[in-house]
Amino acid sequence: MTRNSTTSQGETQQTRRRFITAAGAAGATAFAGCIGDSSGGSGTQTITLAVSSGDGELIKRLLKNHVESEVGVTTETTILPNANLFEKLSTMFQSEKATYDIVAMDDPWMPQFARHLAPIRDHVDSLPTDQIIQQTLDIGTWPTPGEAVPPNAQDAEPELKALCAVGNSHIFVVNEGLYSEVGEDLPKTWEDVYRAGQKISEQVDGAEGYAMRGKSGNPIMSSYFSVGMSMAGNMFDENWGYDWADESGIEAASFFVNDLGSISPDGVASFDNSQVLSGLADGSVAAAPQWPSGTSLLLNEDKATEYENITFMPIPEGEERAAPVQGNWLLGINSYADAETKSAAGDVLQSFVSKQAQEQYVDLGGVPFRHDTFEENMDAQPWFEALYGSLQNAKPRPRTPLWSEIETAHGQPLNAALVDDMSIEEAMAEAESQIESILDENGY
Repeated sequence: MTRNSTTSQGETQQTRRRFITAAGAAGATAFAGCIGDSSGGSGTQTITLAVSSGDGELIKRLLKNHVESEVGVTTETTILPNANLFEKLSTMFQSEKATYDIVAMDDPWMPQFARHLAPIRDHVDSLPTDQIIQQTLDIGTWPTPGEAVPPNAQDAEPELKALCAVGNSHIFVVNEGLYSEVGEDLPKTWEDVYRAGQKISEQVDGAEGYAMRGKSGNPIMSSYFSVGMSMAGNMFDENWGYDWADESGIEAASFFVNDLGSISPDGVASFDNSQVLSGLADGSVAAAPQWPSGTSLLLNEDKATEYENITFMPIPEGEERAAPVQGNWLLGINSYADAETKSAAGDVLQSFVSKQAQEQYVDLGGVPFRHDTFEENMDAQPWFEALYGSLQNAKPRPRTPLWSEIETAHGQPLNAALVDDMSIEEAMAEAESQIESILDENGY
């Protein structure tokens, strides 16, 4: 897909803060000599952020290397492990405090935190929406367009509440050498994956055609979600009716458990991502979905014996569509901050998503979310082209604060079917029963 990569008009304009800072520098310096200020004499406002470890390190560096001088603020960034970050944000929002002015969120947290976030367009002068991939804008919008809406948000008008910081979605990793060995082209559909995988499992000693994260709960649901969404459509209808217990849902689950399971290694029902990655690295597994962050092992020549055979693709299509799992990290503005702080935070975010900043972000190792950044930097990572394709078809996990409970309730019977403790029909009926109980108990 080729798009106009011309920088949008909004990106050529100075932010309010940068203009004021530049125009008033001399006067502010003189004035500061007469009275004190709360910024330790620097004369610049400080914006505090809370971000996750890993990608948060890159965000912090970009803020220091580019955004601060662009906007005319100082940033103080606290980096926390994911679980600690979630706890900190939950506590802060419950007490309606502004400990952090800008917060990073994994996208499944958005339904819980959205009401505590300031509308982005109230504090960002202009956005290059022609260049930001639409799926990453939608996932930062609450309620999310095209998705079932929780009861407490059904009367709300959709508003952009957060901007993408990490353009993540699942990509597909394939051992091209194993596919060539059995005379198969790279797969475009899930049926292609199964057909080629059968040949590999049967004809290549020590190799299986596929591997999934089969462990109960989140791992197996992370592997299954793209298959179910691509073959059976959305997990829920607009009224939160569970839609995967019908014929198409049972067929999708059967394909995952029986077909893909039959070309997976022994013991796959206990696999998490480390086992999948190890199999891809040593050539005992021919294909599997991955997050981009998981590719570092596969790109290490000293640790991956199959380094030269590894290739990356968009997630395969099912009968309905392609449906890669979307997994974006988002940045939002704390609604409990004062007006001046929210304005400055908006300027920080506007600078962060700009073309100039995102070019530097890629140089630092960041994962982009703009069309032009991808198109002009395809060689920056061997998986960029695959991610660009996947991200434009990506599907978010159901937009409810109950998602963690739901995926656990669904993952348990699906894992039971994988180890033959339940039939597919029993597993999907059990999943439906458990999920409906969770929803009913919470007023859905």
